[in-house]
Amino acid sequence: MNSLLHKIAAATGRLFALFLTLIISLSAAINSHAGGAAEDIQQLRDLLQPITSLSARFQQQITDADGYELQNSEGLFEVSQPNNLRWVVEMPMPQQIIADGETLWIYDPDLEQVIIQPFNEDIAATPAILFSGDLDQLDQAYFVTQLAEGHFELKPERGGSLFDSMIIRFDQAKPASITLTDTLGQTTHISFSQLELNPPLSGDQFVFQIPDGVDVINNAN
Repeated sequence: MNSLLHKIAAATGRLFALFLTLIISLSAAINSHAGGAAEDIQQLRDLLQPITSLSARFQQQITDADGYELQNSEGLFEVSQPNNLRWVVEMPMPQQIIADGETLWIYDPDLEQVIIQPFNEDIAATPAILFSGDLDQLDQAYFVTQLAEGHFELKPERGGSLFDSMIIRFDQAKPASITLTDTLGQTTHISFSQLELNPPLSGDQFVFQIPDGVDVINNAN
């Protein structure tokens, strides 16, 4: 799985590769042991379970271990069950990552290039899994600790993960931010605004229409 994420990192940059690791594939953690207080796990599940779709503006900031800002970006994030995802970076460099549960498209307008990947269990390591309602393996994949009301820390239960800890913060039962710290101390903080829970999202929104004249790298065949 890590090799696939590193391939995506090479194609899209570390920015989205880190975001992909936020929710390491729950199916890969079936053999690990449940962790965390049962009450903490249940409270997190209760907050996530009602979410069938989500639309929000995001701002993403990456800092190194010393707190120095490496990158700042913003755009639109949309997700709906099952495994439909739109991650549209608008600034500073446009990029689109779109998935319909079967295919994942990575579009870089500046490069005039589209990469097509199969949406398999490894690619499913995205926020779409967190908000998909498929939470049966949540307590097996992570050690869950509620730090404060609506404020949860998740630590991977198995070795080899690309991140050390993840913190999810809710505000009035809505996801407000996600903070990821990797094993080198680098932090990715994603905050949401203008967030809508369970908006009606058309399936067509999660199918990328390839523009004329761009290079297509098709790894889905």
